[in-house]
Amino acid sequence: MFEGTNGSGKTSYKDRIASVVADEIEPEVVWEQRVRDVEAEKERRVVTSPGFSFSAAGLLFPYHLGAAQLLIEKGYIKETTPLAGSSAGAIVCAVIASGASMQEALNATKILAEDCRLRGTAFRLGAVLKDVLDKFLPDDVHTRSNGRVRVAVTQILWRPKGLLVDQFDSKEDLINAVFTSSFIPGYLAPRPATVFRNRLCIDGGLTLFMPPTSATQTVRVCAFPASRLGLQGIGISPDCNPENRATPRELFNWALEPAEDYVLDKLFELGYLDAAVWAEENPVDELLEDESRLTENGSAR
Repeated sequence: MFEGTNGSGKTSYKDRIASVVADEIEPEVVWEQRVRDVEAEKERRVVTSPGFSFSAAGLLFPYHLGAAQLLIEKGYIKETTPLAGSSAGAIVCAVIASGASMQEALNATKILAEDCRLRGTAFRLGAVLKDVLDKFLPDDVHTRSNGRVRVAVTQILWRPKGLLVDQFDSKEDLINAVFTSSFIPGYLAPRPATVFRNRLCIDGGLTLFMPPTSATQTVRVCAFPASRLGLQGIGISPDCNPENRATPRELFNWALEPAEDYVLDKLFELGYLDAAVWAEENPVDELLEDESRLTENGSAR
């Protein structure tokens, strides 16, 4: 996966597969990491558990921003907290690692949504997304993300396979990883797949809807009602507030087409409130633990 060569046509050592693990929540899903990604995680000697994983969500991105806002405010997410995500979830992880405020990210989302409402979404969303991320994220975002943020992508040859990346060579490389993680075939651009590190890939949510973090415990955040999707082991989702949530039809529509600003604000509020319900049941002083990265990577859940 993402194989680089050393000039002789052979795969370099750091680009070889170092870890092949079955996901705890979805055992049928197998994810892989390169040697360089595992090494990046081990270099982060101090890690706070639990980590937080954000689901694929399409344009429901503001829901994740609202949840992240609460988790940051209450001290669940710190600079030492491992993060992971697919598609929109990968974007919010990059935003958190960048140090930007969630409100700033919400404003940037509104700019993207307005552009798509005026000029269309299908076949051009990817270009708009890249432009917004390039303007919004700081130049050192890849450094801040290395070893902390896992971005899930799906390699499609020869069979769909979930891949996790958390070593980024530059800001452009990180943006390309997030773009690939969000690549819904024929939607972000008029082609069936995108090339990432010399491999044909598509949306990470296809194989890793909520990827595991590098912490020994991962709290999963899902923008859709987990019960409706038949998902187990979800921490934060609209199920936290069953009487105060959008309908599945509304969420599906908003995930595919950019909603008006007032809806984006509402999604942010819903994510915040759902996270608040979860936080009440999981006090921060009882949940958070510091861990050493001296352990082997296979302990992640």
